[in-house]
Amino acid sequence: MTENRQKTHNEDICWGRKPVEALLVGMPERCAKVLIAGGVQPHVKAKITEICRSCGIPFQYVDNAALDRMTDGANHQGIAALTAAVKMWDTEEFLRTLPPAPEAALLIICDHMQDAHNLGAVIRSAEAAGASGVMISRRGGCMPTGTVVKTSAGAALRVPVVKIGNISQTVKLLQEAGFWVTGLSMEGRETLFMEDLPPRSALVVGAEGKGLGTEAARACDDIRFIPMRGKTGSLNASVAAAIAMFEWMRSRKE
Repeated sequence: MTENRQKTHNEDICWGRKPVEALLVGMPERCAKVLIAGGVQPHVKAKITEICRSCGIPFQYVDNAALDRMTDGANHQGIAALTAAVKMWDTEEFLRTLPPAPEAALLIICDHMQDAHNLGAVIRSAEAAGASGVMISRRGGCMPTGTVVKTSAGAALRVPVVKIGNISQTVKLLQEAGFWVTGLSMEGRETLFMEDLPPRSALVVGAEGKGLGTEAARACDDIRFIPMRGKTGSLNASVAAAIAMFEWMRSRKE
């Protein structure tokens, strides 16, 4: 398959009607989002959006100038796709690969994490702590681009990265699969270290600056905070996630 590509700081891009269509048909698992400019012919727009809907890939309408900037003025034909450097798993497909309850397993859910370096650091720590996978928001969050792979020291090529839609529905699926879901927030009810995390755990980490979203917090079984000294009000999201992951590993006493 021939692709036109242009790298920006956080995203890998494929542009042009035929290359994007070929990506959607041939490797939908590598397509994070499709961007469509307003001037695209209706029949082309209809075909692209139909494929996106059938594959569960989000699409967004943007102005032509935005695509000009993203592709450095290339002939994008009004269509571009943000591509992932790794396969992105569907939730149900991924859950079938996990050991059945009550066997121990650790999952990380990133609630709309925006920064590629933070996501890469989370994935790197997840591999080191023995997590089974990292789940990321399909809309409004960072995708596993080349920057993420590089920051993760290659861990993103080995640890499953799972795209999720509604956080509450995902948490419910995990609870039905025997997972205890713990959110990390400074508004938590007890410290992370008060009690061992359950063997079958999912940790929810909030976005940079915003923390854990209201919807995600309501869905969790438990909210815990990491006690701190000094004047720093909060930890970097990837640091907080790493502390919680290794606390889970410690509690396994392995």
